[in-house]
Amino acid sequence: MESSEDRRKDFCEFYHRLLSPRVAALVVALRDDGKPNVMPAAWHTPVSVKPPVLAVCISPSRYTHSLILKNKEFTINVPDLSMKDAVEMAGSKSGKDFDKSSLFKFTPATKIKTPLIEGAIGTIECELNQAIDVGDHSVLFGNVVACQARGFGEVWKGKSPLLHLGSSFYTVMKEGNPQ
Repeated sequence: MESSEDRRKDFCEFYHRLLSPRVAALVVALRDDGKPNVMPAAWHTPVSVKPPVLAVCISPSRYTHSLILKNKEFTINVPDLSMKDAVEMAGSKSGKDFDKSSLFKFTPATKIKTPLIEGAIGTIECELNQAIDVGDHSVLFGNVVACQARGFGEVWKGKSPLLHLGSSFYTVMKEGNPQ
């Protein structure tokens, strides 16, 4: 019979699910061949307003992690439900082995070389500030140099951002309520 201590230990491996749903983000970084690589991420947050800085947590084992450290920049793109299949595909393959640039259309960023995902309902351009290793992930801090959004005037009026529930589960908001 499983003890309460064993259950607590097992549950703690999934503590982050208590903080879900979270807005899904598509992190874009440039590959050596100049093509964009895309990685879905839900572990991100603003950490400063003045100056504007955000943090995204990425495992050092991820290809995107090495690309950001090398190029010192990245973009954060907020997908909507119409991008769900491409988001899932981008999350299921490594950019080392699969050209993820074929999954999305891109548009030039305004301040950095790394492009934005065309059709994203929000985009943030970042220059790498610093990276701090914490446990099995690194916290990558990005200085926000530009951002834009569609429908943000009344907190995502119109299309809802895709919300990540954990694992391969997603949802969206409809009139203020999860679907």
